[in-house]
Amino acid sequence: MTKPCHFVLVHGGSHGAWCWYKIVNLLQASGHKVTALDLSSCGTHTRDAETVTSFAEYTQPLIDFLSKVQDKVVLVGHSLGGVSVVHASEQFPEKVAVSVYIAAAMFPVGLQTQEAEINLVRATESFPDKMHFTFANGVENGPTTVMVRKDFVREAFYHLSPAEDVALASILLRPSPIAAVSKVNFSTSKRGYGSVPRVYVKTEKDRSFSPREQDIAVTKSLPDKVYSIESDHSPFFSAPQELHQLLLQIAADFCR
Repeated sequence: MTKPCHFVLVHGGSHGAWCWYKIVNLLQASGHKVTALDLSSCGTHTRDAETVTSFAEYTQPLIDFLSKVQDKVVLVGHSLGGVSVVHASEQFPEKVAVSVYIAAAMFPVGLQTQEAEINLVRATESFPDKMHFTFANGVENGPTTVMVRKDFVREAFYHLSPAEDVALASILLRPSPIAAVSKVNFSTSKRGYGSVPRVYVKTEKDRSFSPREQDIAVTKSLPDKVYSIESDHSPFFSAPQELHQLLLQIAADFCR
């Protein structure tokens, strides 16, 4: 059996800790410790997305957790959650045994903030006619939250996922603060983020973050290992057993 590890699971935009429920169960059954977090205004977190004004505020629950945790963790991010994993790895490299990016944003070492802002804003433009925006500060000041329209979530995220999981997600998805993707203020250094082993999990049937786009991210960011999984954008729903086995393999390789 793989040495028991502490997995910390970070959700993507509009999601929450709830999306990992199958993976939490499988990892715990395999003898591992698991923490699935809600970022600010997500899942059961009580903050209103309209009040989150920066990426730092959005990611603060993860930073708070890592500042106190005693274990060296396997830090796993999905989709937009990859940005939070990058940031946390930069802040606490000594506490991350390996970082795992599942169909996720992943950046090269030496990233400049301006590049991150451009790339993340583009991520919200994948389906411009399928997005719902709110304008708490007036239309003239730009949107404050963004969310994929409920009638499009299956096509975007879950086209290979069980119907009951799609129904669950449709109930629990929440708007994401625009600040979480447009006001990013951090860099990636060799001593911080660059010192943490990185593994990328590519989702081969993804309609939200295409395999080609993922290949570009991998080519630019040069992770230590790359795995592929035949799933939609959400393998925690559509391929939980396969994802579980990959995570066990990654833990065996890096969690010592």
